[in-house]
Amino acid sequence: MIPKSPRTRLVLQFLFAFSCIFAGLALPSPGVGHAFTRVHAALGNALVENHVFESGVALRFSATDAALAEHPWQLTLEARDPGRPEPVFVTIDLRTLLFLPLAAFVGLAVAAPLGSARRNARVLGLGLLILEPALLVLTALPLLSFLGGTGPVQAFHLPPLAYLTFQTLYRALVAPPGMMYALPLLLWWVLVARSGASPLPSMSSPTPG
Repeated sequence: MIPKSPRTRLVLQFLFAFSCIFAGLALPSPGVGHAFTRVHAALGNALVENHVFESGVALRFSATDAALAEHPWQLTLEARDPGRPEPVFVTIDLRTLLFLPLAAFVGLAVAAPLGSARRNARVLGLGLLILEPALLVLTALPLLSFLGGTGPVQAFHLPPLAYLTFQTLYRALVAPPGMMYALPLLLWWVLVARSGASPLPSMSSPTPG
């Protein structure tokens, strides 16, 4: 067997640690899904539940026990329009759009060989503070387009340029398969670089001869 160089061992250790952390977080867990969905329903309602748009449209996020029992990660937006007899419901898959990108970032931040646990904790904490709001905004873009005139309920008027911008951002950073992980990866790389360390230090310098 050919002995592995120090840099190869470091890369393999990093990949193994990341895979274990990400796989552990990504395993189906209805209990985590229930809590995650309820927290985001409460957050959404804090922003929109008591607001009625000029059009008369009212919004509310719901995550009932019955719905969560069947779909633990599914958040539902209920849009009520006085001009329609029944509300319009829009479902949002929080696991795919929010939780898994967050789990990927956690795996990267914890597994990275940065030299000290404090440095890993700093990257993790700051990254989550940035990534969670960024993912929420990206997830909201198609909802804003839907409510701005592309759906059956129009809560407000969305200018064509804003619609085009929202669609471009969503398709570039979220919609294509795998692109939802680009933002966590980029953020992790930037934060690690700003911390003064290389994500994989030994890969940036030659192996001593």
